Amino acid sequence: MVAGIVLFAFAMKATLAHVGNELGTIPALGLGGGPALYLFAYVAGRIRVARTLGRGRFVAAVLCASLVPVALGGAGARRARLRRVGRPPRIRADLVARGSARIRALRLPASAS
Repeated sequence: MVAGIVLFAFAMKATLAHVGNELGTIPALGLGGGPALYLFAYVAGRIRVARTLGRGRFVAAVLCASLVPVALGGAGARRARLRRVGRPPRIRADLVARGSARIRALRLPASAS
């Protein structure tokens, strides 16, 4: 149970720190898998102690676990589209910024003459 809480807290911290960015693999796994792990542990504890299976938390755990591929699928689909087009999957922002500065520097003398 504690592992599910910690995993979800880590994923929330990582997600809220980079709100505008694409969701990474580990935070996506933590956002769906953390609550699912907590709920599955709760259901297992209830089965062990009371020997009953409540449907509510078990269904919620299954739904949380089913959201993990959905969260991972959004990032994976975008990467697959980029690969299909032929672009590299990761472009470092500093290289792009330096490259655009170089292009502007090269264009200035050409347009001035």
